[in-house]
Amino acid sequence: MRLVSFHPHGNRCGFAAACLAVALSVAACGAPQQGISHPLPAAPPPPPTPATVTVKEPGGDSTDPHAAALDRLLNAGWGIKTDKTDQVRVPMPDWENWKRVHYFGVETFAGFRYGDDHHVMALVFLQDIPAGTPITSDACLRRFEAWGMPQTHPFDVKFGAFEPHFSKWQGQTLESRSVDGRVNLGFTAAEFSAAWVAYPAYPDACLIFAIAVPWRERGDLAQKLRDRWVNEGFQQLSVASPKKPELPK
Repeated sequence: MRLVSFHPHGNRCGFAAACLAVALSVAACGAPQQGISHPLPAAPPPPPTPATVTVKEPGGDSTDPHAAALDRLLNAGWGIKTDKTDQVRVPMPDWENWKRVHYFGVETFAGFRYGDDHHVMALVFLQDIPAGTPITSDACLRRFEAWGMPQTHPFDVKFGAFEPHFSKWQGQTLESRSVDGRVNLGFTAAEFSAAWVAYPAYPDACLIFAIAVPWRERGDLAQKLRDRWVNEGFQQLSVASPKKPELPK
């Protein structure tokens, strides 16, 4: 992942890349920091008029479009979005309202966003593995996190506890992590929930899939949605071929 300079008062796309980059890269940094709030359940968000739900704004005309967008993802069925070459099939609720994007400053294999306001961000990374290295989810996850540790240095971030999770993928153990965090951006702070998972997908490379959900005063929904990917979604990812795909140009 290559980071460029990030301005605290930049657009939400820059914030999205910064938040996700930080969230992905901190698990190897030592003990979690304290100070992350624990959101309380709030009233259900007002639903939008169905006709106003669009790719640009899946929260439609709701008076709280962010909460409405997260609630929609919590209740929608699973579908699949792919990269440009159809090599990786990524599990997405309400898949028709996601858009494939490139996140400025983050070198990825594929990127997606839910709404122009970045209600949720999803990224797919490829990471080469030296010859002779065992290809397991654990090895891929640890290598990815150790590589990402220096990326946290430009940011002022606090994290809650890192939670490990284990499931199965194509008969192999699949390991993932989840965390809640807060990033300080100049005179403002933003909280988010994130999770990432490592797939032993190729004989010479690992595949990393990550999601991040900004809270924006609805941390209860953000946490539930993040956990939905951990519990239901990560296991559904598939690849078209055992051969590592080429990075997009």
